[in-house]
Amino acid sequence: MYNKTFIGILAGFFAAIIWGLWPVLTRSGVLYEFTPNEIVIIRFLICGILLLPFFIKNKCYKKYSIINSVILTIGAGALYVYVSALGLKYAPAGHLGIVEIGTMLTLSAIFGYFLLNEKKNKVQIIGYFIVFSGMMVINYQSLSITYDENVIFGDFLLVIGGVLWAIYTVFSKKWNISSWDAVSIVSVYSMIIYIPLILIFDYENINLINKPLNELIKQALGQGVLAAILALYLFSLSVQILGASRGSIISAFVPSVAVIGAYFYLSEKPTNLELIGLSLTTIGLLLVIFEKKKINNK
Repeated sequence: MYNKTFIGILAGFFAAIIWGLWPVLTRSGVLYEFTPNEIVIIRFLICGILLLPFFIKNKCYKKYSIINSVILTIGAGALYVYVSALGLKYAPAGHLGIVEIGTMLTLSAIFGYFLLNEKKNKVQIIGYFIVFSGMMVINYQSLSITYDENVIFGDFLLVIGGVLWAIYTVFSKKWNISSWDAVSIVSVYSMIIYIPLILIFDYENINLINKPLNELIKQALGQGVLAAILALYLFSLSVQILGASRGSIISAFVPSVAVIGAYFYLSEKPTNLELIGLSLTTIGLLLVIFEKKKINNK
């Protein structure tokens, strides 16, 4: 039991590292070289092709209903990536941590309680509040300084992204879909449904051929391999082992990783408030994860 729990925590942690760097990569892409739809095409063309053999071999199109597959795809697929990428075009990368991840964590805990009977005790609830407080502190300065209509619109889109991700988190657990099946369903369905729609309705704004090769490679590896396949698999594995609420709470590491990634990649030095926020987030995570372990062992 202990080893299984440890694997779940480790999987969620590495998923959080990858996704913490994802908003930095995505924001740099949509600000300088790519449209949100181009990000979607790059991501799901790569991961869709790579996972198509697995999707066919394991007959994922038969094992799960179309409705269930579409719901999972809506939650973590092309629509989620598009909404998040567009939000990051208007809002700073750090906002994804507090707005999108905060929304996802809150709704995952609520939905997990009502749909999956994942109960919370007082210590866990305190842990959630500490995590949310830490994320608030991390983003306090940027939220107050960059308050304008564009940022509000970007934050609104990130809220939608958080809602979508919570849907994937809870229902992948509720339907007990294996990690690789979930990843391949999201990737392949996004490729065969959304990419054709983008090419039909937004063809004039797609110009990947003329993009710098180094930027294309960077986005292809970061979006299509690390974020879409590896991180989603690790996150799904974490949810299967730990449950929707605990699996999703590990995503609270994302703001911390985003701050560190922004420092090295964008030369954005973290403030004292951000460092305090990182400490609060870590404390809250430990409370939620290990208190739940005590409950399960009773």
